[in-house]
Amino acid sequence: MTNFDQKQRLPSAMTPGDACACDGAFLLDVRSFDEFAAGHAAPAVCIPLADLERRVGEIPSDRPVLVMCQSGGRSAMAAERLRALGMDNIADVTGGFAAWERAGLPTVKQSAVIPLERQVRIAAGRLVFGFSILGFTVHRAFFGLSAAVGFMLALTGTLGICPMMSFLKLLPWNRVSSAAAGK
Repeated sequence: MTNFDQKQRLPSAMTPGDACACDGAFLLDVRSFDEFAAGHAAPAVCIPLADLERRVGEIPSDRPVLVMCQSGGRSAMAAERLRALGMDNIADVTGGFAAWERAGLPTVKQSAVIPLERQVRIAAGRLVFGFSILGFTVHRAFFGLSAAVGFMLALTGTLGICPMMSFLKLLPWNRVSSAAAGK
């Protein structure tokens, strides 16, 4: 095991194997919660890139912080942001979770998780299709419900908030344990 002390300079990037062997390091996964729930490195804590500055107080400053995402793009941005905030104990895990998995390192996977964004598209598509069929067969008023779903999707895209996604997050298969999420 590699043991980094405060006097030793942490490399700016390291391989998944070196990251796994870094004794006492904090492994930070900056992917979204649904990506994290679908599969993550066993010791990782999830703080999505969008929440990084708000939750920086949860990231230790007294030990190495190893940042990963799916393939390396978001983790490189996160490492830069953390360094800009004055943290000098940051290393990017090259290749991200994909490389971690290929290396055969310990992972946690939740089987059969469909990403939340895709669940929203499936639910909205089913609603529009179902209301359209009902509009043709039962009563024309159901076309209004199809239009309402379309309007809500446009509003969601414009405002960046999605009530359907908020609802779907509450369903049992979409819950990320608070320990895994770093809360």
